[in-house]
Amino acid sequence: MKLDRHGRFIGRRLRSDRFFWFILAALAISLAWWFLDANNSGSWRGAGHKTGNVGPEDLTEISGIVLSRRNPGIIWTHNDSGGGPRIFALQTDGSPAGVFSLDNAVAIDWEDIAIGPGPSEKTDYLYLADSGNNNLSRSTITIYRVPEPLLEGRNPSSRITLTTAEALTFRFPGAPQECETLLVDPLTSDLYLVSRNRRSIGQETALVFHSRSPHQSGVTRTLELVARFSPPASIKGGDISRDGRLVLLRAHSPQRPGSALLWRRETEKAPLHNVFREPPRNFPVRREPQGEAIAFSPDSNFCFTIGEGLNAPIYRYKVPPIDTNQ
Repeated sequence: MKLDRHGRFIGRRLRSDRFFWFILAALAISLAWWFLDANNSGSWRGAGHKTGNVGPEDLTEISGIVLSRRNPGIIWTHNDSGGGPRIFALQTDGSPAGVFSLDNAVAIDWEDIAIGPGPSEKTDYLYLADSGNNNLSRSTITIYRVPEPLLEGRNPSSRITLTTAEALTFRFPGAPQECETLLVDPLTSDLYLVSRNRRSIGQETALVFHSRSPHQSGVTRTLELVARFSPPASIKGGDISRDGRLVLLRAHSPQRPGSALLWRRETEKAPLHNVFREPPRNFPVRREPQGEAIAFSPDSNFCFTIGEGLNAPIYRYKVPPIDTNQ
């Protein structure tokens, strides 16, 4: 056998080099297949069907979504902090359908958007939660309420200012909290905020805060802590079905596959927060970059998710059945 100048067998070194390049090639192929699979329009481990990609280039930090009640096939969404007090209307394929600015509103850290009833009967309202509080320095948070705009007859490229937004101000009982999930009960108009439990720093429990309807601007109300539960990852967004019977939350962690948590309300008269006393139905959703946004379709048979990033994909999922006795 031949030796190299360091006294090692050349054949052994060649075998070692070949093994190294074999492992490197295998890793490259695996990454390529993962990338293609994560971006195609089919299913991934049974989770999600891609309906399109977000079109507007200034919509890169989506934090919340909700499906329209007045405009069929429209998703309302918004950016996280730094995006200005604007809401975007998207088709479910991601194409733009309109941009609306909220007059006299501030976007410190908008975390979620919800839809539900409000002060005027037979009117659907959009609710924007300016509730981000990463360093827990905010003593109060604001939820903006505005009647849902009608898109019919509007130019998708138009930018319109909404002048009827109301600012509803809240404080937490005790220490400030960070909440990235807003829920509006369609049966009572009550508001719910769910805290983001930070498992990385030992916060295993998510807290549910409640404010009873009616709500009016110019008054700072103290939220009531009504429930707590232990999710598998940080709670990043959520929604309530149009009939008020289903509650959906998104649990996201960079270290875990994406998951959605589903609860069913026992009766229409039962307080919504009672659902958190029972374990949820867990079903997989895509692991998207900073995946936070999730919402029901108007018929509650499907739900949608969107992550962050330029031209982020939009995914639709079939909502699984849930057994109230599980």
